[in-house]
Amino acid sequence: MLRTRMGQLLLDAGCITPAQLDEALARHRETAQPLGHVLFSQGAISEETLLKFLGQQYGLATVHPLPSVIDPQLATLVPHAWATQHRVVPVSTVGQRLTVAVADPANVHVLDDLRFRTGLRTVPVIALESEVQQRIQALYQHQDQTPAGVAPPPSGKGMESSKADALRSPMTHERRPDDLSVDSALASDEMTALLERASSSLRYGQSDGSDEGTAQDESPVAQLVKTILHRAAGMGVSDVHVEPYESAVRVRFRLDGVLHTMMTYSLSLRNAVISRLKILSQLDIAERRLPQDGRLTLSRGSTTLDVRLSVLPSLHGEKAVLRLLNRAGQTFDLRALGFDHADVDTFLAALERPHGMILVTGPTGSGKTTTLYSALQVLNTPDVNIVTVEDPVEYHFTGITQVQVKEDVGLGFARVLRAFLRQDPDIVMVGEIRDLETAQISIRAALTGHRVLSTLHTHDAARAVTRLLDMGVEPFMVASSVSVIVAQRLVRRVCADCQRPDPLPREHLLDLGFTEEEVATVTPVRGCGCASCHGTGYKGRIGLFEVFPVSEAFRSRILERAMADRLKQQALAERLKTIRRSGLDKIKQGLTTVEEVVSVSTED
Repeated sequence: MLRTRMGQLLLDAGCITPAQLDEALARHRETAQPLGHVLFSQGAISEETLLKFLGQQYGLATVHPLPSVIDPQLATLVPHAWATQHRVVPVSTVGQRLTVAVADPANVHVLDDLRFRTGLRTVPVIALESEVQQRIQALYQHQDQTPAGVAPPPSGKGMESSKADALRSPMTHERRPDDLSVDSALASDEMTALLERASSSLRYGQSDGSDEGTAQDESPVAQLVKTILHRAAGMGVSDVHVEPYESAVRVRFRLDGVLHTMMTYSLSLRNAVISRLKILSQLDIAERRLPQDGRLTLSRGSTTLDVRLSVLPSLHGEKAVLRLLNRAGQTFDLRALGFDHADVDTFLAALERPHGMILVTGPTGSGKTTTLYSALQVLNTPDVNIVTVEDPVEYHFTGITQVQVKEDVGLGFARVLRAFLRQDPDIVMVGEIRDLETAQISIRAALTGHRVLSTLHTHDAARAVTRLLDMGVEPFMVASSVSVIVAQRLVRRVCADCQRPDPLPREHLLDLGFTEEEVATVTPVRGCGCASCHGTGYKGRIGLFEVFPVSEAFRSRILERAMADRLKQQALAERLKTIRRSGLDKIKQGLTTVEEVVSVSTED
């Protein structure tokens, strides 16, 4: 049952104890109240925790906090008594879609009733019950008292007329559920006006942004694209997704590794916006059937950002993803990345060796390339020749020869590596070992007097070895060449401006991996959400690291072709500091939350 799944989710996350769950289940069976609300009423969880796990349970987005100001015209769509009875408050209308915040997502009949009452497509989002009640009270007082600056609806107009007015208004930005707390950067009168001008320019036959020329840089569509990109850069966003769907185009920002919906706009602007992005990236605006990749430069004050554009044809039009690369704002200092002092010493010792291979492992998006770049910053001195082969080259470094892989013309990792060895290199960086040929050339380079740095996609340090063996590399080559293996993950930092204590029961802390001595002193923290962190409670990211120097005993296990579990046991016997242990240290230091650490690590 869904309700019991809520209890299991909370239990797995360490938010409640088995005893609390059993007590709540008993009361749930007696009263038929939702399990989450029972746990909240018993004080086992906070209302914010309940909101988060309701979103996971029902697969719906969550909103915290709700918008402080809701258009008074929405009160005409949903009767006051009905909204109060069912704990539902309308949030916004976009075209024929009505977004409503609900406190009880299990009541699907309420949503069906609302669709029938309004004739609109209802989009439910989950919110705190206390906030829903507050917004209901604030919204419906406008039926009797219109605030200054808001014109009352003309007399004689009922719900249907008001609904028609809403449908006639241009599609502006839709505040999506889990994103209402962070979309203040785009939710502004300026952006609304800009969208209206862009839509009008197309409606009345003006430029769609597909014509080049200086004059077009000032067109409404060009200004819209520029504003979205500049606000993304201002928020420190890493990626911008422009995604067409059946009825609208959605814009999402990836902030600290998490995607947030920032706005939607009309399908009438779909092709114009993509064409403008293609022009900026010097792509073919007439080609809409095939994927395209390009680059553009974004200037923001004294800062210049490199932006990679990928355009992909989809069912409802072309989707664009932009990767924002700000070298000036990127940290390439090992300690700032999250390495502790002992890990830094181990890593630097491996870098100082005249030959050998350093492997950095982890899933996509875990910061492996940033770690390698940080190592290159240490090694980049005038007396060495450093060459890199990457796909793609993300940051440009003075004093380093960087080569971009171009598979379409036959310039792959292996071919570039063979050429490198004729270029008198001291240090070679391979963006990723993907196949046996690349692995063999890299390892031979490490065995013949070169320092080689590369990445692999594996779960932990021990499995990096088994991955090479599975590729077909001989055990003696792996054992002789690899000097240190680094496994890593990224977690979000708690916002320093709004963090507060978030104590957990002793049993939960022990289950996480803290020792009895640590439990007596550690107090986890979490962010409440503020303007500085755009309401997310997090600001920036930090790495969790597993740094393992390959010892003679470990080399012996490699030569024996030991399985990954046995290699891991050997590493633990040599006092390997695991990713989970690194995460626990970050919790102790108040740098991240329990949820973040649990989401990226397993028990040792």
